[in-house]
Amino acid sequence: MAAHDLTQRSWMALISIVKNEALKFFQRYGISRAVLFNVLTQGWSALAVPVTMLIIASRLTAVEQGYYYTYSSVLALQVFVELGLVTVIVQVASHEWAFLQYDNYGKVFGNERALSRLSSLFHFALKWYSASGLIVMLGLGFGGYYFLGAKPHPEINWQLPWFALSGVAGLALMMSPVFSVIEGCNQVRSIYRFRFLQGILSSSAVIISIMLGFGLYALAIAASIRLLCGGLFIFIEHRAFIHQLLSNRISEQIHWLAEVWPFQWRLGISSLSGYFVFWLFTPVMFYYQSPQVAGQMGMTLTMLAVIEATSFAWINTRMPQFGVLIAQKRYDELNQLFRQLLRITLSVAGTLSLLLFILIYLLKSSRLEIRHRILPLLPTGFFIAQRLANVAISAMAFYLRAHKREPMMMISVTSAILTGACTVLLGRYYGAVGAAIGYAAVTVLWVLPATRHVFHVCSEKWHSGA
Repeated sequence: MAAHDLTQRSWMALISIVKNEALKFFQRYGISRAVLFNVLTQGWSALAVPVTMLIIASRLTAVEQGYYYTYSSVLALQVFVELGLVTVIVQVASHEWAFLQYDNYGKVFGNERALSRLSSLFHFALKWYSASGLIVMLGLGFGGYYFLGAKPHPEINWQLPWFALSGVAGLALMMSPVFSVIEGCNQVRSIYRFRFLQGILSSSAVIISIMLGFGLYALAIAASIRLLCGGLFIFIEHRAFIHQLLSNRISEQIHWLAEVWPFQWRLGISSLSGYFVFWLFTPVMFYYQSPQVAGQMGMTLTMLAVIEATSFAWINTRMPQFGVLIAQKRYDELNQLFRQLLRITLSVAGTLSLLLFILIYLLKSSRLEIRHRILPLLPTGFFIAQRLANVAISAMAFYLRAHKREPMMMISVTSAILTGACTVLLGRYYGAVGAAIGYAAVTVLWVLPATRHVFHVCSEKWHSGA
């Protein structure tokens, strides 16, 4: 018995040591539970994306692959009706949540004025996104139909899959303000745990659907799974919170035109500009080159998006915390947190980018079919360089926008004009290489130094004048 007790105590001591060391590691590298779930989500994507790529390369033709990735780029046009409101909702909600909290029964209490303003924000967002969802279903659905039909391939059944996808996307857009309010109220652990599970089910749905022969319907099936998961998540975990916001008596509203619109319209223009910066490449390759080149572009940019999202996990999950610190004027703590997160983010992005370049080099040197489905090394290298610079740019923009202000609008607009022009002109005549070089040049020579200047000027001005 004594030996058994000794063994049990030894195991308990070992578990305690491992737990303490793990906690120290998480604290040293800023890994909260929300960050952990976000990293797990991106880690799953890092595993699922190569598998999906292999399945696409083996089960879809090069032309079908082009349609597959062009669908996502055309669907991203919904930013023109969304106008950056998702980010606005999170930022505004976080500033109100600084004076609220949950009780032991999951009910919100605290400053009545803040609760009323939060409720008014939620009501407005639901109306906005209900209209936006309908526009996406109808306007984007038929607009995408005419664009995709510009390069006819009678052997490809792309029409019905596209309408199915745009219809589900419209419904999902109607639901998006609910998630934004929940996240803005600092429920990031809950949100990112949900997104982790949703990501697993969604990517699994794509892989299984393609393997079963559903082809281009796979995106609509995956979108339907995400929509269903979202509805269940809201009903199971946050229905009491949502009901309270809907039923709460609104004694004081957020004055949208005076308080939010000056921020939103600038952020909206920046978001519209972002389409020309991030999403234009695949449609341009589809239109001026071929669906095959569009497929290569889409697959390569998908891999880069996983790296960027993974490295940005440390900062993304702190959006509500940034808002709270700013609302409470704890600027020294805010700056210290930002510097710590920026170092981690850049380190992760650099490491993953190097590994990706090596992976693509190995794939290009192999005999696998997938080597023909991704871009050559030269344009890929320029895209990787651009994305590394963009991580730093996005971090500084995130910090500034947490103040419910948007000083990046003019940089975003000029970046969109320059990047869009380079993508169309260079992409038309020099293909993916021309588009990649133009993109990297605009980012490194203009956007990065301009963002650094605005970041330093605005942060000093806003905090010294508080």
